[in-house]
Amino acid sequence: MTDHLDLVSEVQAALALLERPERYWLAYSGGLDSRVLLDILLRLREQCRDFPPVHVVHVNHGLQDAADQWEQHCRALCDARDIPLLVHRVVVSEDGEGPEAAARRARYRAFESTLQRGDVLLLAHHLDDQAETVLQRMLRGAGLQGVAGIPPLRSLGAGRLFRPLLAVPRERLSVFAQREGLDWDEDPSNAQVSYDRNYLRHHVMPLLAARWPAYRRSFARVAEHSADSAALLDEYLEADLGALMDGATLDLSRLLHIPAHKQLPLLNHFLRSRCQLRLEQAQLHMFAEQFLKSRADAQPQVVHGPWRFYRHRQRLYVEPRDIAEQPYAQAVQWSLTEPLRLPCGVLSARPGGGFLPSGKVTVEFRRGGERCQLAGEGHHRSLKKLLQQWDLPPLQRARLPLIYCDGELAAIADLAVCEGFSAPKGDGWQVCWQDVAGH
Repeated sequence: MTDHLDLVSEVQAALALLERPERYWLAYSGGLDSRVLLDILLRLREQCRDFPPVHVVHVNHGLQDAADQWEQHCRALCDARDIPLLVHRVVVSEDGEGPEAAARRARYRAFESTLQRGDVLLLAHHLDDQAETVLQRMLRGAGLQGVAGIPPLRSLGAGRLFRPLLAVPRERLSVFAQREGLDWDEDPSNAQVSYDRNYLRHHVMPLLAARWPAYRRSFARVAEHSADSAALLDEYLEADLGALMDGATLDLSRLLHIPAHKQLPLLNHFLRSRCQLRLEQAQLHMFAEQFLKSRADAQPQVVHGPWRFYRHRQRLYVEPRDIAEQPYAQAVQWSLTEPLRLPCGVLSARPGGGFLPSGKVTVEFRRGGERCQLAGEGHHRSLKKLLQQWDLPPLQRARLPLIYCDGELAAIADLAVCEGFSAPKGDGWQVCWQDVAGH
């Protein structure tokens, strides 16, 4: 019974380390770990008058036959305990990642969309999870960031993510659940040793426990030391990376002129810090082959997870992969006094520039064959050649907004004003185009 009370107190002490949130969101799967954490949170809610509101978020991946049944169990429990519940039904698209990685990406995307400013998402990962993660990543040959394991606290969207049970072995959670008579759902896939993690859990970890009973704590210390070292390394890499960035793009020509032993770590840091991608070593080498070692005149593209990477003029661009698949509105009317939000970015204008529209202003996108006469020039030129001259990456040209006045091409986004639509300096509008990819 003492251990039972200690567990509640340990969670309370862990939560006290955080700045008081607006609300807690518990990521609830219905399994043993999240069921125990929910019971502890409800106890604390009863004991502490000023305890933040507790909400539950459940993600239905639709991957198991019992997925809908687990969702119903979650709904019934929350209804009985008067707990606000949000259910996300997600579509898991593998995109070459494998089912586990794809499900995780879909799950965390749902979590991120749930959190508002001041919210804290609580996950029930425990000490055994940490040990399995560290060992699995070591077996894959991970670097410092990988061996750092599961972080106890990090930002997520508008809020934060916290794991108050990360120092607690799973056995204590099991004892707690049995003593309290808690019921939970068992995921049958956890018994499938064809998955590497399950193989470690069922066949390797028991052998380690027999020889080294404190192995969990040892792996946790490895994770802590690695996390400290990785944070220090990130500080050095970020300082170097700043000199290689050109706006939102990575200048590959500069990267190639620094010592070779720094190139892969800097590329990896760019992918982690700007895209939240954690690549295996083989994947990182593939990126290097594509973007650092291919012919200078090549324009390689790589799609990984939610991102599309491409090279243009020795710069590495990154953007959401689905931009090019989004429908582009045609002939959208624009008043200029309000920003125009398009599927591919935001077009805005403010007084004090050189664009002087007349008549009905509409925004369209390239169809091919457009020609225009730029202000101050005496002849027409094809838009295609102008975009090439301005060195705009090919993938961005199709989504560049064209501004028309009474059907006549008047301006090319914020790049140029056409003849007949220019204003004396400061008497017109200053157009600003913010591409959704940040370029």
